[in-house]
Amino acid sequence: MGRPSDYRPEMADRICEELASGKHLHMICKEDWAPGERTVYQWLDKNPDFARLYAHARERQQEVFAADVINIADTEKDSAKARNMMDARKWYAARVAPRKWGDKIEIDAKIETTGATSEALMAFLAAVEAQKGG
Repeated sequence: MGRPSDYRPEMADRICEELASGKHLHMICKEDWAPGERTVYQWLDKNPDFARLYAHARERQQEVFAADVINIADTEKDSAKARNMMDARKWYAARVAPRKWGDKIEIDAKIETTGATSEALMAFLAAVEAQKGG
């Protein structure tokens, strides 16, 4: 018997619960009950309700990872191992939810709207690049 491919709300709910508990989609889709990753991505493209549930599950997953970072810091005896484990979770969270967990870049630029607008825009862009270090 092949992997399930037809969208079923109960399966979508289970996938989202597994995600929210901290499991990665790649690992979930290796389970016998679960569809393949490609199928899940097709469901996301075709089903707005599932896409909404999935996005919410990803948000909850990041909260689990954040709690993991604190737990690791409090319990792991090997500091090098702890740092590696925490950095991996922080890196992943910053990539999956950059607005919430990513590095913040502060921009301190003043744009004057009088005169040549294109010059003000160019000055703003230069200030952004300078703050990013590029």
